[in-house]
Amino acid sequence: MVLLPKKNLWTLFYILFVIGFSLLLVISFMQYKNVERDTKSELRYLSNSTVEATKHYFMQQETILDILGKHLLEKDGAVNREHAHTTFRNIIESNRVISGLAISRPDGKVQIVSDESTRAKDLNMLKIPGVRSSFKEALNSKRMVIGRVFYDKAIKEWILPAHKAIRFKDKGVVGVVSVALSLESARSIWRSYTQPGSELEIFLDNPKYRIYHSEKIPRKYPYLYTRQIDDRTFYKHEGGEVLEKSGTSFEILKKTAKPAIVSFDTPENRSYLISWQYIPNYNLWIHYHIPKKLIIDKVLNYWLINAVSFFFIFLIVYYLFSVIDRFERRKSKELLHQAMHDNLTGLPNRMYLQRKIDSWIYKEAPPFSVGFIDLDNFKNINDSMGHHYGDLILVEVAKRLEAAMPEGTMVVRHGGDEFIMLCHEYDIDLLEKRARNLIEEISKPYDIEGMEFTVGVSIGISRYPLDGTKLFELLSAADIAMYHAKRSKNSFAFFTSELKALRNRYSIMEHELRNAIEKNELAIVYQPQMRRDGTLHGVEALVRWENRKLGKISPEEFIKIAEESGLMPKIGRYIARQAIEEISSLQERKKISFSLSLNISIRQFNEKGFVDALLEIMEKGSMNPSNIVIEITESLFIEELEFILKTLNRMKENGFNISLDDFGTGYSSLGMLKKLPIDELKIDKSFIETLLVDKESEAMVKAIITIGKTLGFSILAEGVEDEKQFTRLNELGCDLYQGYFFSAPLRLKDLEKFIG
Repeated sequence: MVLLPKKNLWTLFYILFVIGFSLLLVISFMQYKNVERDTKSELRYLSNSTVEATKHYFMQQETILDILGKHLLEKDGAVNREHAHTTFRNIIESNRVISGLAISRPDGKVQIVSDESTRAKDLNMLKIPGVRSSFKEALNSKRMVIGRVFYDKAIKEWILPAHKAIRFKDKGVVGVVSVALSLESARSIWRSYTQPGSELEIFLDNPKYRIYHSEKIPRKYPYLYTRQIDDRTFYKHEGGEVLEKSGTSFEILKKTAKPAIVSFDTPENRSYLISWQYIPNYNLWIHYHIPKKLIIDKVLNYWLINAVSFFFIFLIVYYLFSVIDRFERRKSKELLHQAMHDNLTGLPNRMYLQRKIDSWIYKEAPPFSVGFIDLDNFKNINDSMGHHYGDLILVEVAKRLEAAMPEGTMVVRHGGDEFIMLCHEYDIDLLEKRARNLIEEISKPYDIEGMEFTVGVSIGISRYPLDGTKLFELLSAADIAMYHAKRSKNSFAFFTSELKALRNRYSIMEHELRNAIEKNELAIVYQPQMRRDGTLHGVEALVRWENRKLGKISPEEFIKIAEESGLMPKIGRYIARQAIEEISSLQERKKISFSLSLNISIRQFNEKGFVDALLEIMEKGSMNPSNIVIEITESLFIEELEFILKTLNRMKENGFNISLDDFGTGYSSLGMLKKLPIDELKIDKSFIETLLVDKESEAMVKAIITIGKTLGFSILAEGVEDEKQFTRLNELGCDLYQGYFFSAPLRLKDLEKFIG
């Protein structure tokens, strides 16, 4: 499973949230546009419907007036009064919209009215202020003319007057039929075309008078109906400027009679969608305006639904992300714990130590001590009993370490059988007591699956800030002290000034060794290897180092540094190349053939391409692999045996001879000897030194020779110092000899003299 870091997880959530919220805004905007478009369509529909209803309404009244005029007026303008009264009464009774009827002469003189109580002879349409202008207009129009609204005190009702001139072809206008329409009745018709929240107004065009307002009735707002609106105010406050900006105008609307819908902001900062449409038949303006707040409210309803859905969905998403986050936190915590703790013992590891060291080392930090702990001879348990038992012992050791130290001590598994301890104690006496108790606890027997094991422990102790102010300095100091303690086994040692000097020498030595080849400080010497008859069998190539600063350094000292610092492969290649070139040249000059033994370290052996590199050196040096003896030590078997065998077999296939050096001091067994493709066993000089004085050493040498002979190996004894040793080894059946009894290691020119 791939886990997202917490930061990335919540970044993804925030990205999704922003995208989702952006979509919500886009959808809301689109819904606003859709609602606005639908509202405009609805407004257009209402305007057209109102226009049609208004035209139908007035056409009905116009038809009534036309019929009345043709029916009641003679060509000379005379009126049949008796018949007219009856007709008026019947029409008014059957049509509640009509409040009154009248017939006048062209000069305005009223001939007859429907209200019989009114004296017609006293009435003149041209003298009534609210009627005069529309009456005059009717005389010049072939259509019915609507007048402005006025209040009729006689019938106590708001009236909408209309006039229709009656013409005969040969007589012209013979009279005018007027009707008083009940404004309330007309309002009921227009009201049915007004949607909640919208407002409908109807205006006379010339002069400008309002004859209907859906929200404001004449009884409460009489001034709205009786006051003439001047053209400038009308065009400015009723959207004229907006109409012109949209590409139309009132004049264009008069010609087209089609609705125009635009947005309009009033001087009071109110926003509307307005619609204007003209009815040319009756010179009327139909005006709708819908507050945009209604659109916004409707959109807000949609938005609220969307927002609730959005936040509900993201509440679920948030919950899911929280679950994932908790899972990842727990998993990350587990992974971090695994990364910073040893899988076998559960102790913190080196990474944990690096992370937590700042809590120990800081400005004005209290003193503390560092213990470097290494188990003694633990490798023997792994090799003899297997890693299963070794691992179980390490687990028990870790438990004893934690139990034996005071609270607050950091116990770390450094790797393999090495542990590190950081302890707040600093006093030497107390630390000595702790170290002895720790050695005692660790050294107690371990009962592992019915088997008893015993291990020792070596402890090196350094102190902060006395021995270092950085972690690597303290560890290095404790490590040096530990190696000093390891000489005695199952003991402890403090880092001292003498050890500090040794550490400084080690650092200088490592630095100088890195450039030793380039400075030609490394020299190759050759120690002869002799047969029983005193003839030369071969030579072993050995390296010597003399430094300008440090002087002569023993191989035991600098080889170890080369191994630990990773320089050994480079030095090994140099030795092999130099030795092969020199011995090959010497053999060619002397016309003699003998073997050349090359010591190969663990680091060299594990180097990728080691065999190929050695073959390349052989080819350049013109030396046959059969004359090369590769010396390996038993320490090589610390590594994986299968890999070792594979490499050794390849070397054997290429003609190299293989010698097992220092046999009897390390890790090899009889079973292993059978598997190894070796040609020669070298008896370690430690056995040769005590051969004549120690029966056990003699028995060991005798056993090695017997085993070697049985397995078909040549036996070479190294460290032969005198004739007595040589004689006894000869008696025991040894084949080859090397040591100062025959010759010390020689420079090339001295070797040439030795050969003769």
